[in-house]
Amino acid sequence: MRLPPIFGIMRTLGALLSLAACGSMDHALAQDCTVSPAQVKLGETLRITCPAQFIKARLNDRESQLFLQSDEQRFGLLAISVKDHPGTFELTALRGDDGLPQTLRVVIRKTIFPAQNVKLSPEIEALHSTPEEMALLKTFKENVSTRRSWQDPLAPPVSGCMTSPFGVQRLHNGKPTGEYHGGVDQRTPEGEPIRAVAAGVITFAQKFNVLGNAVGIDHGQGLESMYLHMSRLEVQPGATVQRGDVLGYAGSTGRSTGPHLHWVIYVNGINVNAAQWMRLEPCPHDPKSH
Repeated sequence: MRLPPIFGIMRTLGALLSLAACGSMDHALAQDCTVSPAQVKLGETLRITCPAQFIKARLNDRESQLFLQSDEQRFGLLAISVKDHPGTFELTALRGDDGLPQTLRVVIRKTIFPAQNVKLSPEIEALHSTPEEMALLKTFKENVSTRRSWQDPLAPPVSGCMTSPFGVQRLHNGKPTGEYHGGVDQRTPEGEPIRAVAAGVITFAQKFNVLGNAVGIDHGQGLESMYLHMSRLEVQPGATVQRGDVLGYAGSTGRSTGPHLHWVIYVNGINVNAAQWMRLEPCPHDPKSH
């Protein structure tokens, strides 16, 4: 039986509406941002990926820029400080146009950091940073360049085991300092080469009172690294380095009790746990130097 023309028109309209609905669903899915990991420990880093319309992410009072990548997606890093509070929070991805923001759930897990005592001589304990040194480090941590030079995972700067992990609560000569270990210590004999964990630009390479001979590298888009206590430096400010390039040689300059490498990863100026970025093996015994 031949159907009247009106039924054919209705059937065509129904098919078009169904296709439009599917297209809208696909478009909506394509606009979704993602955050990894969804559950994070104190001191770790969130990685946020969004469509190009989104330009920054916000968690509580902390914001992070999202940078356009070669795949036309936006990507950014957001640090969780060791001083943050555990719980379930909303991360908001904000657009650069009039579109609605997107909200993602993030769980910050309770994290217990052990205490560690460091024995310092009166001469070593008396060392303090100068105002000029503190200003330089502040500028270094606040800088966020747009060109990304790094890739996951990063490379350990030395091969030695980890003598002091990130986040431990520091005591000096048995007295609480109220500070936590903002980096990682690795066992490193005197004179061993210290290598860049990723490509980047040398921001500073100089001697500090507390840090000793130190190098800071800007890896781009919020990621920076710093290497301390070296016996000798091999790079100059402004130089471009590649992953694995030699920055200097291990030593015990500044506030140090023996040859080792103390190094730090910063995400948008906040110390984060390097163990999330690479594989680091703990030493079987307590360290003799820090």
